[in-house]
Amino acid sequence: MAINGESEHQIDDAGRINIPRRFHGILKDGGYLTRALNGQSLVFYSSVTWNAIDKTLGNAKFYDTAAQNVKRHFSVGLETKLDGQGRLTIPPNLRQRAGLDKDVTLLAMGDCLEIWDTRRWREYDQANCTPEQVAQSLDILSSRDAATGKADGG
Repeated sequence: MAINGESEHQIDDAGRINIPRRFHGILKDGGYLTRALNGQSLVFYSSVTWNAIDKTLGNAKFYDTAAQNVKRHFSVGLETKLDGQGRLTIPPNLRQRAGLDKDVTLLAMGDCLEIWDTRRWREYDQANCTPEQVAQSLDILSSRDAATGKADGG
């Protein structure tokens, strides 16, 4: 079952965020916390999703520059899970890379959880998630599905 939603929180002095119970399904079996491909936030991949990504990267040729760049991008992350009180600890190096200080916004997107600085998220959302841009993205995704024979999107 996909989990979606948005929630605002604060990072405590120990670098921990209380994760809402409704998002625990993504994190229940642990996973991998790293910087997101958008370059502005962090992302926690469920263990199932991360294992698939890791397998794909592991099968890449050592001379494949694109694969090596993706490996480098993700290499700053770590395997982690919620603590006994339902908190996720974010190490200082990852907080610094994503510009996380105190106020954060969590975006649950199916099998991953993005962690944004709240101000940065609001700016990104306003600039990149307009109805017109989302409609254009849906057109692109529909075209891809049509090209691969997936008319129902799945």
